[in-house]
Amino acid sequence: MSECQLLKTEYQELEKLQQKFEFELEKSIKSGNLEKTKELRKEIEEKLQALKEKITPKKITAKFINPETTNETNKDKDIEIDLEKEIQWQKKFYKEHKIPEFNEQEVKQILRLHKLEIQKEMALYGYDQILIIPKKLPTSEELNEKMTDGDGYVTTWQSNNFKNGGGFTGAKTSESKKTKIILTHSDQNILKDENTNPYLKQTLGKNIMQLSGLSEEQIQERVENNQPIPINFELSGNQIKTEGLSLNEYLILQRQYFQKTNNHLDEKSWTWLPKSCSASRVVDADWDPVARQLCVDAHALGLSDVFLGCRLSRSFELT
Repeated sequence: MSECQLLKTEYQELEKLQQKFEFELEKSIKSGNLEKTKELRKEIEEKLQALKEKITPKKITAKFINPETTNETNKDKDIEIDLEKEIQWQKKFYKEHKIPEFNEQEVKQILRLHKLEIQKEMALYGYDQILIIPKKLPTSEELNEKMTDGDGYVTTWQSNNFKNGGGFTGAKTSESKKTKIILTHSDQNILKDENTNPYLKQTLGKNIMQLSGLSEEQIQERVENNQPIPINFELSGNQIKTEGLSLNEYLILQRQYFQKTNNHLDEKSWTWLPKSCSASRVVDADWDPVARQLCVDAHALGLSDVFLGCRLSRSFELT
């Protein structure tokens, strides 16, 4: 029996239970004994909730309330992510690039379990893009080669700081080996522009301590233990608590962005990748439109620059 048929059968059983509840309700009104009615109502609520969790949402919509909204600029935004379309597109993407595909049923289970939380994050931070990460990825070195192959790409530029830390081979990334759904932003660049997501703009010019709310010693401890550096800073009295991206996630995101738009992420800005470190430094990346190549660097924790921000994200996986 297919998943659709199973859901239909469960729904029919729920309808029968509802009819039984209505029959018992009439009896209980006459007798004054509500125990059986209460039991049935509880059973219906539990089965209805279980059924809802089995139904994978095809789309998720949210209303992003822009904290910078005025009468003239930075309007609130209605967001819709077509989940079914993204799942199929990204399956094709991984197949095209010869990367082991994600488990579609696991992805749908994540969506069923976390739909409300995903919707809440979209409304809060304005996330308008999902990235699906398979549980089995190539090494960072292999992934870089696959994500920069063809289409006019040239070999990825690596700074001396990044190479001194071992380059792609030496880069340490804190990632679980599970299928993940990652919420992020589709903004091409992180700029102080009215059209840029306000939370992205607020990351510009911040060093890693300012982005994370941690001391240098606390961050170094996380780097040594290969733990992700959180994003935790204040904006207009509100605490921003979320994540950044890893080097691997960024490699995939930038290639997907190119294939969807024929443009590249971060042509005018750099982004910290706080889930990845090179020796004692944190990795960052951008795209050089003149040289037509992805650029990967690694900087000290105290570095800040008006063109260096952080692509925010939030990941979901099965526990």
